[in-house]
Amino acid sequence: MRFNSTTFRIDPTPRRADGEYMAHARISCLADGEESNVYMSGDLAAFDARDDAIRFAKEWAVAWLDARYG
Repeated sequence: MRFNSTTFRIDPTPRRADGEYMAHARISCLADGEESNVYMSGDLAAFDARDDAIRFAKEWAVAWLDARYG
């Protein structure tokens, strides 16, 4: 992770659909205590285990941020 983690917040909370956990990430920028520039990934992949969905979404978000701000 090369970006400043105090600047960005990643919310990898999956949603439940048809018995699976759908990985997705909400990425926001923090400035002066306010959230701005929110990006929603959309559904990335489906997993049987919640922890797998969270891990996948976090890794995807870090790669997305590195590609843009790294």
